[in-house]
Amino acid sequence: MVAKYVMLADTTRCIDCKACEVACRAEWDTPLGYSRDWVKQVEYLNDKGMPELQVFPGRCQHCDDPPCVEVCPSGASWKREDGIVLVDDSTCSGCELCVPACPYDARWLNPVTNTISKCTFCQPRIDKGLQPACVQTCVGHALIFGDANDPNSEVSKLLQEKEWQRLVTEEVNIGPNHYYYTAGKAIPADVMPKLKERHLAGKAIENIVNPLGTIGIGGMMAVFLGAGIKKLVDRRKDVSAKESSHEQH
Repeated sequence: MVAKYVMLADTTRCIDCKACEVACRAEWDTPLGYSRDWVKQVEYLNDKGMPELQVFPGRCQHCDDPPCVEVCPSGASWKREDGIVLVDDSTCSGCELCVPACPYDARWLNPVTNTISKCTFCQPRIDKGLQPACVQTCVGHALIFGDANDPNSEVSKLLQEKEWQRLVTEEVNIGPNHYYYTAGKAIPADVMPKLKERHLAGKAIENIVNPLGTIGIGGMMAVFLGAGIKKLVDRRKDVSAKESSHEQH
């Protein structure tokens, strides 16, 4: 049976120690000011009018129906059979069309590689039989990762034992594979996904490249792909120029 990887986050065990963020940064050499995962603090008044604080670990939700894959003009964003959503750096042009398409704000343009970065559930580690870096380092065992299709896995058992919630709304329900346990508390609106334009790429092409509708879909996609290739070539030229300048000095 094909694996179905999911992430569980028990918010009652998270102490916001940031160990997951540090481990992720070290694993992926993430540039300062950016992060593949995060812990969001939400303050609110409970039903008794008393202030409370909830913490929510977050990252790419590896959705069943990811709009980021749908809008990618080069095919760099893709989804594995086991549910993991990835980005092929060798194909990514850095056009950023997928960034606003994500309702969880999980994608960003890496200023070092000029390609899109995001959580991959530490796919290289998973393929070696290891746990994601954030899960391995979580001191409170608030993060649990595994194969939901394996009835003997910890995640399968926990999904049956506790009442888990997902970050979905009536407007945004794209099958996230990230579950949260809050001990029955409602998830604050600040954590919920925001509705984004699923067909941003198509509309951008239609409005910018093809205002009169004279270019076919294939031609429009080729324009975007060509722009991405040009961007990649220009980037390599810039790197070569800097290396040559460095050698001369």
